[in-house]
Amino acid sequence: MMNVSHILTRSMVTITSDKTILAAAGLMVKNNIGLLVVTDPRDGKLAGVISERDIIRVIASGRALTTSVNEVCSKGVVTVRANSEVGEAAKAMNKHGIRHVVVVDENANAVGVISMRDLVGERATLTAILQSTEKEIFHGAD
Repeated sequence: MMNVSHILTRSMVTITSDKTILAAAGLMVKNNIGLLVVTDPRDGKLAGVISERDIIRVIASGRALTTSVNEVCSKGVVTVRANSEVGEAAKAMNKHGIRHVVVVDENANAVGVISMRDLVGERATLTAILQSTEKEIFHGAD
């Protein structure tokens, strides 16, 4: 089976929660990504995530681009462990209706982000997702 760590290809891009929505949008454009991991400026710990959709909601609501990331980021972060099967990441995205999950190590420290695009971009990944699903169907959930 293929683990999530095998498809972590890009460096994780972070922003501290005290930065502005405009700064977050700039980082996304610069890095050509749709999600930033938000960290606490005091200790660097995972504080949330902010996505393109979050920024669009801010703009659509008429809020200022100087609004802090902390005010609009999602704090209930969906995570998967780096040693989890890729099928688990796909299931988490599907269950929560999201396009990204944060990958964490054994100490719950963020080490990367997996997107839906990462999952469907590799034939081997698709095969691993199918194998994981077949395992669950034929052998029952763990």
